[in-house]
Amino acid sequence: MSFCDVSIVMLAHNGVDFTRHALTSILQAKTLPWEIFLVDNASEDDTPNLIRDFTPRLEKAGIRVHTWRNAENLGCSLARNQAWEKATSKYTVFMDNDAVVCTSDWLVRLITIFDQRPNLGILGPKIIYPYRPHPIQCAGVSINRMGRVAFRGRGAERHDPRYQQFWLTWSLISATWLMKTDLRDSVGMLDELFHPVQYEDLDLCIRARLAGFEVAYTPEVEMYHFEGITTASFGQDEYKVNIARNSLKFRERYHQLFKTFTEELPAEEYRWLKRPELGLRPELDLTQTV
Repeated sequence: MSFCDVSIVMLAHNGVDFTRHALTSILQAKTLPWEIFLVDNASEDDTPNLIRDFTPRLEKAGIRVHTWRNAENLGCSLARNQAWEKATSKYTVFMDNDAVVCTSDWLVRLITIFDQRPNLGILGPKIIYPYRPHPIQCAGVSINRMGRVAFRGRGAERHDPRYQQFWLTWSLISATWLMKTDLRDSVGMLDELFHPVQYEDLDLCIRARLAGFEVAYTPEVEMYHFEGITTASFGQDEYKVNIARNSLKFRERYHQLFKTFTEELPAEEYRWLKRPELGLRPELDLTQTV
């Protein structure tokens, strides 16, 4: 077993079964992080007991564990910032508690790309659904001149050749990504303007690009993501309101920048596509072939 100079930041607000999948996959992978921050964002289910049970397992594997419980749900930006600020590794991973490691040597593969591209700031893997046949959920994010957002490859076949290439982009989703920890010093933290969740990750990517860093997607690593479990933990109504409200903030902040964008996907891809009809039972196998 090898360790990587990585700090994983994971928030949990309920969704105990998903968090169990996420933590189990981290332990089963061939490469482990140096440390992990497990933040209980005022869960009302059995999450506190799960974290209590997993802490000695993670520590036995050699991972430094930092965990605390917030008295109330502080939202994504603030709670992630609290942990990111304390990270001591060269790289930090944001990983949703409904994401699951798929590629066994995921951390080594991601870091290798950073070694090859010194100006890289944030790198996102291929996000796939955890149900067979595991179609693509997100292969990087496209933004059009109007500031509308599309998940590239959403619903496409897992190995669709259009999404099998490294791609420089303006934005990624933070269901899972690896970034240089010191971006917090040169770019700043997640902006709490986008409280409690939605668009804070896209905003950080754009600020990184404007600061001169590369932001990129790679198909060399795949991650499962159940989609919507983490962000919808506030309730479906609030979830929809957050999307609309923060989308407006996002477009207002960068509307002059977006006018310079030339990439334009078909119009239907900028409409939110429903999740493909998939199986009811997840299949979460670790693999080294992508």
